[in-house]
Amino acid sequence: YLAPLWPAHAGGRRNEGTFSEYDRCAQATGRPLPEDNGWGRGLQPVINVSWKDAVAYTRWLSLRTKKKYRLPTEAEWEYIARAGSTATYWWGYGPGQGNANCFNCGSMWDRRTTAPVGSFKANGFGLYDTAGNVQEWVQDCYYKSYVGAPEDGSAWEEANCTERVARGGAFDKTAESMLATTRGHFNPGTRLPNIGFRVVREL
Repeated sequence: YLAPLWPAHAGGRRNEGTFSEYDRCAQATGRPLPEDNGWGRGLQPVINVSWKDAVAYTRWLSLRTKKKYRLPTEAEWEYIARAGSTATYWWGYGPGQGNANCFNCGSMWDRRTTAPVGSFKANGFGLYDTAGNVQEWVQDCYYKSYVGAPEDGSAWEEANCTERVARGGAFDKTAESMLATTRGHFNPGTRLPNIGFRVVREL
């Protein structure tokens, strides 16, 4: 069983990883603090972190809490992003206005900056920002299709993986990028201002 949540903060909401949480890891382990692009830290989603940084965070958090944290697999991420909905977006069939932060989502942050986590309503599973704001690293290695993918929802890995998957759209990408099926893929060392991550905890 998985708990797709972030450690308790901001009222215990289930969010993307924040600068507040990641900075604790960086300071404790001697990792460089990621740039915030002048948008603030605290409850802003952490950005400019690579897949390797995200994995290092989950390992640190697991050691610190004595619980098992990791990045979600692609299958897990899509499941929590859909939140039981069969519509185009978890809230309905169109992007609407003010449902998320993307290039053309009608929010005050569109095209400009990330939004503080939890600025929009939660999906049907009580999770925030599974659409837009920042793309989120997942565990899987990138493959062009799902032919041959694990059928049990586990991560699709390979030795010497050169690209990892990111999901979920971002503040500077169009609403179409927020579809639960849309995939980005990047070198594991890539750091960009529109990519962050969230974690899951195994129970």
